[in-house]
Amino acid sequence: MSNRRRAWTSFLIAAAFLSLGTHVSANATPLANFSRSAATGNPPLEVRFDASASQPSGGRIVSYQWGYGDGYTGSGMAPTHRYAADGTYTVTLVVSDDQGGRDVRSCLIHVSGPAEVYPFGTKVGQAAPTFELADLAGKTVRFADLRGQVVLLEFWVTTCAACTKSLPVLAALRDRYQDKGVVLVGVTIDRKAQDAAAFLASAHLNITCLWGSQDASRAVMTLYGVEQTPHLFLIDRIGVIRYSGSSADFTNKEIEPWL
Repeated sequence: MSNRRRAWTSFLIAAAFLSLGTHVSANATPLANFSRSAATGNPPLEVRFDASASQPSGGRIVSYQWGYGDGYTGSGMAPTHRYAADGTYTVTLVVSDDQGGRDVRSCLIHVSGPAEVYPFGTKVGQAAPTFELADLAGKTVRFADLRGQVVLLEFWVTTCAACTKSLPVLAALRDRYQDKGVVLVGVTIDRKAQDAAAFLASAHLNITCLWGSQDASRAVMTLYGVEQTPHLFLIDRIGVIRYSGSSADFTNKEIEPWL
């Protein structure tokens, strides 16, 4: 195992309690936070990180550990890292204090000229939470693997009339822009996978439909803060939410700026 891989593996183990795409705090001390500078130079692009906004509470921060998302790790309150290529990376900061407290902050950073940071969340302008869920054939789909495509993510159920009405409309939009990298992914919260499969077959809809189990689907629904169906998210090529709301209000005008 290379030194780089060994260091990255050790960092991932140290931050194992972090669920990717969330901000997790085991206790109130300390609070991890960071900012970044604009990227400078041609590849490799240099980005300076600054964790001085992290807040101790009843203790003193004694350690800042970084995972830069490209297999490299670092330490210190204000390190500089050089990215070998343009891209989108998940940057993770782990801070520890002198009382045994520890906190983790994870953000999506897009490096291409100026470095843009998108905290994970469920609002427009935030990085979409990542998850894994089985499709109707039982194959696990990793949402992060869809990066690089424009994703229409629809939460639906066969007992919802508005859902069964909106899916064919979304499928038609997908077909219109499929050659530009648009994909349609449905997360159904049906009790049985057969119910969703039967509807898709009867409506002649060919979409990636995720289920796993009703509990697993509901967990993803909760992760995205969805309270009722149908609910649609448009997620751009780097994983940032650009639309969140009713499927009925979604038109080609919402999708075209992100193609």
